[in-house]
Amino acid sequence: MRNIDVPTWSNDGKKVYHSGRPVRGADPKTFEVLLGRYARDVRSVFFSGTRATKIDRATFRVLNANFGVDFSGAYFVVTLIRDADPRTFRVLDSSLATGPLGCFLQAGYAADRKSVWFASGNGIYRINTADAKSFVSLGNRFGMDRDRVYYEHSMLPKADRTTWRHWRGLLSADKDSIFFTNKRVQGVDRTSIWLLAADDCFADRRQIYCGAKPVTRGYYLEHRLKYREDACAFEREWIPTGRLLERIRDEFPHEV
Repeated sequence: MRNIDVPTWSNDGKKVYHSGRPVRGADPKTFEVLLGRYARDVRSVFFSGTRATKIDRATFRVLNANFGVDFSGAYFVVTLIRDADPRTFRVLDSSLATGPLGCFLQAGYAADRKSVWFASGNGIYRINTADAKSFVSLGNRFGMDRDRVYYEHSMLPKADRTTWRHWRGLLSADKDSIFFTNKRVQGVDRTSIWLLAADDCFADRRQIYCGAKPVTRGYYLEHRLKYREDACAFEREWIPTGRLLERIRDEFPHEV
């Protein structure tokens, strides 16, 4: 699967294509790529080959890979963000987060003078508790304002703002607690935490945890760690022989 921030546009003078598929309604003589999957012709704005019928072409501005504004509204991809002020609307990150297996997810924060939003493929959420003046995105779907810490559009419960920091993946910590996404992991001995090799797994002196749940040693070894070991074995076998690079050339012939 191609990364979503490296789209494939083409134009043969008769038709415009996105990822090899004809873009309906696009004028090849005036078509131009704006940024990422945003493009336009003399009449319309397009995103990923879809004509955005509600966006005003003459006043539209791309803000990053997934946000834009026109004279009357702000948009995530091509969806209008309700009640957003286009005059003060701004993006707070790239709107691309790291997902499973290293792929990119459409996800990011934006704000206007009064409000903060988190938008992703799962929807657009106004964060009513967030302070727009002090809110900053920390990347990979975490953010904070002067009082609180957030994962996506949810507060981390009772997180200490001054000592909180990202740990790895979807794990984070403050002076008292460990969090997975927006959940506090219950029962952790905070003084003895140890990050494990498998994604989003850690241990204290009593227990192993994967995500927010305690797991048995057997589960961790046979499921989570084995997956990591298999991935390493795959690379160890394929990279020396050149097989991995050949596969990449086959799947991404234009990018290599």
